[in-house]
Amino acid sequence: MGKSIGRFEPTPSRTPEECERHYTQVHVPMAQDLLLPRPSVLSYHTSRAVAQADVNGGWKQRPRAWRFVVLRFTPGETLAFTPEQTEMVAQDHVNCLYRLRQGDVEEQVLLDRVDRQLALAKFVIEADRGPGVDRDAAWDVFSAVAGRVRGVMNGAFGARRLILNRALNEIECEPLDVEGQRPVGVLADSTRVGYIEAYFDHARWGEEALGVLAAEGVLRSPALVDVNLLRVEENAALDVTGA
Repeated sequence: MGKSIGRFEPTPSRTPEECERHYTQVHVPMAQDLLLPRPSVLSYHTSRAVAQADVNGGWKQRPRAWRFVVLRFTPGETLAFTPEQTEMVAQDHVNCLYRLRQGDVEEQVLLDRVDRQLALAKFVIEADRGPGVDRDAAWDVFSAVAGRVRGVMNGAFGARRLILNRALNEIECEPLDVEGQRPVGVLADSTRVGYIEAYFDHARWGEEALGVLAAEGVLRSPALVDVNLLRVEENAALDVTGA
């Protein structure tokens, strides 16, 4: 199965409230209409960051992220819009987002206890590699972080699923109104290391289990920068895997 993960910020050309309204009421429905007819697309999930772990182990820090998007495809396939569709999507980015960072990932499921649950709370850890740090060295450190998360989740109440995603590439974007709005190719050298996705029955159980990792300094390493542990609200905007 193919998979891509993206993240982006609300454009400074609009208020955060305007960005949120346009993204949820215009951009997502447009994407649903574009993706649904495509047999290669298995699912399209959107997430909004609502809390971030702080150095005290609490969740009072303002999130340093806004939105994430996860796309899954049939094996060997990727997102393949026509040039006209790609431009239409890029032009709509002007209304709500910028600094788009999206790329293919390779996922590894480290824990899976999901059994008939109909609602789950999601947490995301993202990271870049530090200046001068080798890609493989940064990945080893990030994988070790995932190992610590798995150790916590193994004994945590309400812990359900843990996925480790290695970034394989990152699209290059150029500005329209502001930076990072129109995809134009693939970056020669991305600093994105990957993403960790963790699911719990309830936000309380996830915050209690994972917050301690931030307090203990597990997320701090010279090899990694811009490491954020976030609680997000995820929506399945499109999912045909059970159809």
